[in-house]
Amino acid sequence: MKGSTKLNKRLRQAEIRLRRLTLLAQRYKQAYVIQGALLQLSELASTISDMREFYPAIHKMVSELLHAENFYVVFYNNATEQYSPQYFSDEKDQQLIAQVPSSAFSTGLTGYVARSGKALMCDSEQFEQLVLNGHIQAQGSPCAHWLGIPLCRGEQVIGVMAIQSYNAEHLYTEADLALFSNIGGHTITALDRVKSRELLEDTVRQRTQQLQSINQSLQKEIKERTSAEQLQVALYRISELTASSSDMSSFYRSVHQVLSGLMHADNCYIALLNSDKTKLTFPFYIDQYSPPARERPLSRGFTEYVIRCADVKLINADTAAKLVASGEICRGISDLASAVRYSTSWLGAPLMLDKQVIGVIALQSYEKSYCYSEAELNILRFVSQHIAVAIHRKQTTEQQKRHQEELERKVFESTRELRQTNLFLRLQVEERKKAEQKLFYEANHDALTGLANRQMFLQQLKQQFALSKRQSQLKIALLFIDLDRFKLINDTLGHHIGDAFLVEVSKRLQTTVREHDMVARLGGDEFVVLLTSLADEVDAEEVAERIIEMIRQPFLLQGQQVHSGASVGIAHFSHEHSKAEALLRDADAAMYQAKSMGRNRFVIFNETMREQMLQALSTEQVMMQALEQQQFTAVYEPVLCGQARNLMGYELHAQWQHPQLGTQYNFCQHAAQVGILPQIEQLLLQQACRQLMLSDTSAGLLTVRLSVQHLQQNDLYEALKKRLAEVTEIHRLCLAFSESDLLQSGNNTVQHNLQQLKQLGVRLALHNFAAGMAPLSLLLQQQFDFVKLDAAFCRQLVRSEQKRQLLQMLQSLALSYKFRLLADGVDNADLLNLLLAEGCCFMQGKYVAELLSAQELSTTPSIVLQHLA
Repeated sequence: MKGSTKLNKRLRQAEIRLRRLTLLAQRYKQAYVIQGALLQLSELASTISDMREFYPAIHKMVSELLHAENFYVVFYNNATEQYSPQYFSDEKDQQLIAQVPSSAFSTGLTGYVARSGKALMCDSEQFEQLVLNGHIQAQGSPCAHWLGIPLCRGEQVIGVMAIQSYNAEHLYTEADLALFSNIGGHTITALDRVKSRELLEDTVRQRTQQLQSINQSLQKEIKERTSAEQLQVALYRISELTASSSDMSSFYRSVHQVLSGLMHADNCYIALLNSDKTKLTFPFYIDQYSPPARERPLSRGFTEYVIRCADVKLINADTAAKLVASGEICRGISDLASAVRYSTSWLGAPLMLDKQVIGVIALQSYEKSYCYSEAELNILRFVSQHIAVAIHRKQTTEQQKRHQEELERKVFESTRELRQTNLFLRLQVEERKKAEQKLFYEANHDALTGLANRQMFLQQLKQQFALSKRQSQLKIALLFIDLDRFKLINDTLGHHIGDAFLVEVSKRLQTTVREHDMVARLGGDEFVVLLTSLADEVDAEEVAERIIEMIRQPFLLQGQQVHSGASVGIAHFSHEHSKAEALLRDADAAMYQAKSMGRNRFVIFNETMREQMLQALSTEQVMMQALEQQQFTAVYEPVLCGQARNLMGYELHAQWQHPQLGTQYNFCQHAAQVGILPQIEQLLLQQACRQLMLSDTSAGLLTVRLSVQHLQQNDLYEALKKRLAEVTEIHRLCLAFSESDLLQSGNNTVQHNLQQLKQLGVRLALHNFAAGMAPLSLLLQQQFDFVKLDAAFCRQLVRSEQKRQLLQMLQSLALSYKFRLLADGVDNADLLNLLLAEGCCFMQGKYVAELLSAQELSTTPSIVLQHLA
């Protein structure tokens, strides 16, 4: 139970972890979709230079992620409050858009989103509510769902982007709103970049047209055009580097190669400000005379000067001297440990992003023969802007790549944990299956022999019984087997030998039957064999004979040879059996019949046995009713000292006063079979205790026979002690137990309980001694006050010298161990005289009872106390 609870707790923890990982995977998937959309949007901004191609591309991208067949973009001018549609695609109102004035957008959902500055997801009910409240006016064809977001530059709304669905089956969700908002938030940046590229291309085209139109000097035109083309190629290459470079190091090296194609760039470095703008980092640094620069705080160098001015600066030797003299810069502080070599010409341009300086790109020359010119200054000014944008884009791409790698790593780890969890769950399921199989085996098999137990046997019996009911040609038989002398083996040689004996019996039984037959142990020394698909009923008798012969063979158990036998009851299936348990009942009854006939044989159940069983059942019901009505009363048989003819006391016998049958005496065996004999004995003991309280001490000793169950069962033993505790003169009460019952019980509990009764002061008697083996071990325990000889034994004394010798030996033991011999069955004077001659004076029987009349017995004082003193 504890292992199952622990297994269930682990299963619940695994289910909670699985749900959490599933939710996390869904979130990662949503983030991955948004990331892909933003990357696609960034790619559109990088590849499209014409606004007429940009909006359809945005529409196509949104349609791949959302239900966006109807899509439009409208710009809004805050100063003039005018709306200008940039792109409109609608399945119903596409033809009407040309006739609708741009001011109409201000009164609809578009104007509502532009005024509120918040995204809106609106269905038909919300739309009607907005119309009723006067917030908007109904325009165009009614839609089932509408989703619009504001387009903002900074905190200012510059337009609205919207999608709508005319199909009620395609409704938008909060996840769609989040995705659409993310796309809209980056659309303005992409739009600005496309416009910037478009402006740049327009500028280049205008420049080219001017160069073509002004034909002042062919050489000047060729040079300017060549420069412009080189610059344009450089810019394109710089723009392409964000996508083609594998990492930032290769990106910076490629930018340096581009600059080297435009101007002298043997010595070049790129310095970037950190996030709090207190330090400079140098991701790229190449110099003829200096090692790569390390991260350092801001100081008063040329780089910091360009950052402060936020403009391109050309610093030659003279300019540097003036700046040093004015205190703008300080030279030679970068490395005090080595000699400083100053550049003769230095050119630096700020890297600007959104009018903010993020770093500096610088070129320097150490040759006096070469100085940078204004033309190169202008080129660097122009190129630096694109380099800054490219650096930012590359950093963003790298950051997105790192985020994506981190996301993939987390997804991989989560997936790996999920796989491990699934593997663990599969192992748990396998272990649970094995545990269930083990529990099933233990629940359906005997733990000692490995045979099927009662539960599994009854299940198979019911199945075969139902099958035989449907198919009458199938013959089955049930063999009920009881082992002889098992209790003696178990008590004499020990329980371990008894267990080994049962295991060996189970092996022998399995060798006597076919593979499809079933052998089971019902408990104790009771076995059953279910024979199926019999060709003839005689086959069951042959199996029974093999079993009896097999069990009759001696057993060698742990070096000791043990002999046993088997009584077998056979019951064949018939359609008169109403249920499977009836077949088992009949086999059991046949087995008991076999035991009563002498054991080591088999008996086949027949109708006569069934009638006997019904008669026994009827007797059982009558006796149960008699017990309830207290029809059992006590009969007092006197016990005398035969020599003096003095009264010793009485022995109580039970008689049954039946209203119709009259007085019955020989019913104890039936009562024992029914299981009510202890209750009848308790009733007699109650009457004896009541008689002791009413009579005086001259009435003598009262003897009550009890079965050994009063010493074996706790409830009966406790009731006996409680009854004895109520008796004041307990020494006048004697409890008698038969020799056969005590021998069959043979356990320490019975001996212990006898000792406790002895300590209470009650007299104990051994009843029917010498009826069987006459075990002297019972006499030597010194627990019995009286040993009552069996009536059959006493009647044989007259003609059996051996019996008389045994009597003389018992007399000697009585003197040594201080118990009194009492002879039963004294029916004539010859036996009385023989007993008196042998020294046995306590006796009872028909002849003894006739020596005194009932009146004389009632007035004769008892000598029991004198004899027991």
